[in-house]
Amino acid sequence: MKLANRGRFLAIATIALLAINLRTAVSSISPVVSYIQQDIALPIVTIGLLGIAAPLSFALASSLSYRPARFMGVEKTLLLTVLMIITGHLLRAFAWDATALFFGSLLSLLGMGIGNVLLPVMVRKYFPNRVGLVSSFYLTLTAISATMASFVAVPISEVAGWRFSLGQWALLALLTIAPLSFLLRNSTPEVKAERAEGHKAIWRSPTAVAIAGMQAVTAIIGYVSFAWLPLLLVEHQGVSVIEGGLLLSLFALIGLPISLIMPILSTRYPRSQSSIVWFSFVSGVTGTLGLLFGDTSLTWLWVVAFGFGPTMFPLALTLFNLRARERATVLAVSAFGQGVSYSTASVMVFSVGVLREVTGSWDASLWLLFASCLIAIPVALQIRKGHIIDDELGR
Repeated sequence: MKLANRGRFLAIATIALLAINLRTAVSSISPVVSYIQQDIALPIVTIGLLGIAAPLSFALASSLSYRPARFMGVEKTLLLTVLMIITGHLLRAFAWDATALFFGSLLSLLGMGIGNVLLPVMVRKYFPNRVGLVSSFYLTLTAISATMASFVAVPISEVAGWRFSLGQWALLALLTIAPLSFLLRNSTPEVKAERAEGHKAIWRSPTAVAIAGMQAVTAIIGYVSFAWLPLLLVEHQGVSVIEGGLLLSLFALIGLPISLIMPILSTRYPRSQSSIVWFSFVSGVTGTLGLLFGDTSLTWLWVVAFGFGPTMFPLALTLFNLRARERATVLAVSAFGQGVSYSTASVMVFSVGVLREVTGSWDASLWLLFASCLIAIPVALQIRKGHIIDDELGR
């Protein structure tokens, strides 16, 4: 195998294995909360904190990933993140109280958040002419990760206990080290020191802000669902605990075809990009209103509609590359967009839990989700203009 081909093979293996590890800690815990509560006290506030751990970690990762990738290189930074993911999974599995469970989640999710930021850079670095195809590939694996983790959480907890259910994902993360270790020789600084001010100025680009808004809507829908959807469906829609877990899996499953199609569609047909945003908006609104006013016998349909709300998430990650001319800009807009979106999602996940406690129902929380979907309107209008971020920043 030629050296260049060998490098690309190792790169695609690394991207694939990392992608399939990027959501295992997110969707694996909420379906088994009732099992954990048999061994560890988990009041609703603690459950809310566990829900907020994912977007909070991803928000923190947006700033933590930028500097080491700039000075150490993306491959070496990713190796550290994989070790964080493994350690976090193990800490959750051996958690002795709610604090240990939370910090284990925080550590593994922090590693996953850094992976979120750096995977688009890996795509640009190793596959600059196959951005849409490779983005579709790794985003599909990320969706599989979320679906798989939520789907098997309860059955494995029934057979082997919740500790094994949470800890098993450390073995999957361990596999990533093999191909990644061979790429460490390519780990060179991503951004020169004199270009560092670009990260601070990225918010001046209307297109970068629109991409961040796009991510914010999808992060809110996604992480509120991973944190609260099973409980919401049990209390508001009257489904069983098992049905709640299965409907969360259904919600996550919707991401599979979306992740496969949207990056390729948006790359080949640039005019479709704003239409994808509009589709996400309509889907999110339909799902929210359906849960508020729809027939409870059609709960699965409202969950499916809500599941299409994050359709523009793979679009946003693809736009990191499509709306940037340089790899430095890809890294900057990736860190900025994910920082904004996950910070917003952290606040929303916590707010949804607070509203549930204060009002005693889920109605106010669902109206808050409805309002969040409205962010997609100005986003669609800006994306339709087709501007390049580098041009807006005057580089």
